[in-house]
Amino acid sequence: MKKPNIIQPLLHASIDQFLYIFLTEKYISNPDLLGLRNFSTDELVRNSFEMTGDSFYCLYEKSYRLAGSSSYVNVKNYFSNNEFISNGVDFTSGRICTELSKFCKKYERSMLVHSIELLLDDSLDFGSLIVNKFLDLRFGKLKSPAGKKKFHLTGISTDYEHPSGKIDREINTHGARIMKEEVSFYRALEKFKSEPAIKELVICVMKNLPHAISVSENR
Repeated sequence: MKKPNIIQPLLHASIDQFLYIFLTEKYISNPDLLGLRNFSTDELVRNSFEMTGDSFYCLYEKSYRLAGSSSYVNVKNYFSNNEFISNGVDFTSGRICTELSKFCKKYERSMLVHSIELLLDDSLDFGSLIVNKFLDLRFGKLKSPAGKKKFHLTGISTDYEHPSGKIDREINTHGARIMKEEVSFYRALEKFKSEPAIKELVICVMKNLPHAISVSENR
């Protein structure tokens, strides 16, 4: 017997809107965006969020389909000692260069981005853009041969912890820096000239966000 397809609830937001929210608010602060009244554990369970972890540190997650798109987003709400601290999102599709270009065009090449760093893992199939020192934009290649030529945005996470209002312990970005190596945008063009995905991403960032690249990189 064929299993019925799980119909994901619609989420009326785009990937570039998520970028804007995380850059300006440092996390999704409006529960109404997710169809919630608040970020309490009772409210999340009532709305079919699944819990993973323990009482000390856990997350409640749920998948949505983005309205007007074939993309899906998995929203993760993080808790410590039963207190909501932050949230993040994972994406199933969306080329990172396309999304960055759309974001910069929509928000006037946004001066919201003050700094940006490129991190790559040893396989060169995954990496991170660390934005404004606290935001981790994760990207990776698809498994198909065609997908190896482009990087797709796979998720957004942040160091921000609610309700302190402070960036604390740099948990996400510190983890990214341990697992991946920082690479100069300028040197990457020469060092990885045979890697089309890296080349495309570097050119995209240099074109759309030149003001955010450290001047020391070009020395």
